[in-house]
Amino acid sequence: MSHHSAVGIIGCGNMGAALTENLVKSWGADRIFVFDNDTQKQNALERHFRVRGVSGLDDLVDSCETIIIAVKPQDIDTVLDVLKGRWDKLVVSIAAGMTLRYLSARIGSRVPLVRAMPNLNAVVGASMTAISCNGAVAEPQKETAARVFESVGSVVFIKEELMNAFTAVAGSGPAFIAYLMDDMDSETVRDIFVKEALAFGFDPAAAEFIVDKTMAGTQKILQNFDRDIFIKRVCSKGGTTEAGMEAFVTRHKTAEGLSEAIRAACRRAGELAKI
Repeated sequence: MSHHSAVGIIGCGNMGAALTENLVKSWGADRIFVFDNDTQKQNALERHFRVRGVSGLDDLVDSCETIIIAVKPQDIDTVLDVLKGRWDKLVVSIAAGMTLRYLSARIGSRVPLVRAMPNLNAVVGASMTAISCNGAVAEPQKETAARVFESVGSVVFIKEELMNAFTAVAGSGPAFIAYLMDDMDSETVRDIFVKEALAFGFDPAAAEFIVDKTMAGTQKILQNFDRDIFIKRVCSKGGTTEAGMEAFVTRHKTAEGLSEAIRAACRRAGELAKI
């Protein structure tokens, strides 16, 4: 797949916008297509980054080799209907908790499919993103997927069964790191995160890489955002971060509190996953 193949982004929320902004730099605005049911959001990205807007999902799919699904999980089935049987496309989903199996069942197992989990630090180009692929994804397509998410930070390829654990460490982790910032030294925070990542099944190199990039990205974003506002942004209602933050209520800002927060976030990710 050439460096200049077109990329389509469905969904112009926080993550869709962060990807658009950063992909423009590496891909070029004329190779980026965007679509959102909320035309105001779509128009804002078109104006701001000079990318190409389209009037419907079909147009976007026909125009692009790589399709990034950045909609909320409850809105995804409409998008998947349009992608059914499109094995000539690389489909990349960043919808939380949507497994490859769930997605493949709806679009067909021959469609090259990537599940990616970036974090909110993407808005300052410092995301830690995990990528898992189905069997239809060829090596050049893996490189394309990596390049997409390298535009907003660091990338690691993982086995999909580690995605819930990754969500706890790198997805919810930034809120826990921010919450403890003034009360626990960063070396202790790092050690606890690495210990939990190892317990989840990450190898030592991956565990340290994921934790270090998550911590560095969180420090970077907190130079731009108020801490409490940032924590609220990461905490969606009923989500993994909220489940983790509840652990601090009983265990307070302690090592045990952080360990339990990470584990609770992982459990919640498992409960939310659509298999």
